[in-house]
Amino acid sequence: MRDENASAAILGHPEVEQTILMYLEQNGAVHMGSHFIFTSGNHGTAYIDMRAIAHAAAWLDRTVGGLLRVAIHPYKADIIVGPETLGRSLAQAVGASQGAPAIWCGISEIDGNKGASFSPKLNFDRLVPGKRVAIVDDLLTTGSSIRLVSKLVAEAGGEPVVAAVAVRRSPDVTAEMCGVPALEVLAEVSGFEVFTPEQCAVYGPCSKMTPVALRPGHGHAWIKDHPDYPVAS
Repeated sequence: MRDENASAAILGHPEVEQTILMYLEQNGAVHMGSHFIFTSGNHGTAYIDMRAIAHAAAWLDRTVGGLLRVAIHPYKADIIVGPETLGRSLAQAVGASQGAPAIWCGISEIDGNKGASFSPKLNFDRLVPGKRVAIVDDLLTTGSSIRLVSKLVAEAGGEPVVAAVAVRRSPDVTAEMCGVPALEVLAEVSGFEVFTPEQCAVYGPCSKMTPVALRPGHGHAWIKDHPDYPVAS
């Protein structure tokens, strides 16, 4: 059995952060110098595409999953939940390593409103009532996804006790913004410019007509409403 006190000492260590960020960069998950659209609708000049390493089962399981398990251990969660897509893989990795049930949920938009939901086919909500729940995910940007999952858990009768993420894109995003009492982060990134659509039009990439990337990100959806805007090749 791993010594949790010894393992906890590695969290927040610069070498851990550097190892994660270097792996992402070496495997094509970090994109710089273009015009990207984020899930939130904001714009930016850099993008972390965690799906580029979605196939890296051993790394996600042993490295990220192991560190997330250490991060949530003090919170004594009964069950682990992750939002699709990579949150699901990480929830299973963490749950398996600590012998806890692991479930997942989807996030979708209906009539302009986003919400999280458990699949009725899997009936995961039966497992949540009265349980302490840890939420795990790959990338934290605005905190909206974790907030939706936390709301779903609470509505199902569970108690969200912590959220843990592999990478946080902005240190300004707090536990309170995510709707959870505690937030654990393995790696921080800095220097990413983020603009609201209004800011982007005035002094961001849109103001310079910088071609928008269709992928990664949500440029493919954004361009439908801006058909005359230039697209990156």
